[in-house]
Amino acid sequence: MALGDRRKRKYKDFVQTVDGEYVYVGGNMVYDPSNPLSYSRYRTTLALACTFSAVMVAAAGLYRAPGSTRGPLVILPYAFALIFTFLVCYRGGGLVRAGNPMRKFDYDQVHEPLQRWSMAGALFCLIWVVCYLIYVLRHGREGCSMLATVAYPVMAGFAGLADFWLYRTIRKNAWRHVEDKQ
Repeated sequence: MALGDRRKRKYKDFVQTVDGEYVYVGGNMVYDPSNPLSYSRYRTTLALACTFSAVMVAAAGLYRAPGSTRGPLVILPYAFALIFTFLVCYRGGGLVRAGNPMRKFDYDQVHEPLQRWSMAGALFCLIWVVCYLIYVLRHGREGCSMLATVAYPVMAGFAGLADFWLYRTIRKNAWRHVEDKQ
C-alpha cells in the first residue's frame, strides 16, 4: 500500500463545511466499558508495558555481555528486538494519545499493527535470549563479569514478557464501532 493511498483514505472521512472548516464525518471506535480493565487502567497498562520494554532493551544494550560486541548471533536478534521495541513504543503512544472515542482510521492504523509488532517484539526477545545462551555455551564468558553475563538475558526476557503482556492486554480489551452522526 502506498503512502498516498493511506492519506486518501484518511482524508475521505473529512468534508469541508460552508465556513471552510474541515469536519470529520467517519466512524468512531469506543472503548467497550465491559472490558476487564477500565479505560484509564488500560491506557496506564499500555504506557507502562511500552516503557518497561524500552527500558529493558536499552539497558541490556549498555551491558558488555558475551557476544554483545562481536557476536552477530547475539547482535542481530538484539537489533531486531530494538527495532520492534521502538515501533511498539511509537504505536503504543499513538493509541494512548488517540483517546476515547478514537477515529476509525486511527484505530486501523494503530491497533492492529500494535498487536502484530508487540508479538514480533516478544518473539525476537525470545530468539535473542536463546541465541545469547547458545553463544555463551559455545564461547564462554569472554572475560565479562558474571553480573553482565546473567543480567543481559534476564533483561531481554523481561523485555519479551513486557511485549507479550502488552499483546495480551490489547487482545483482551475490545473496542466497538460507533457511527458519528453530525
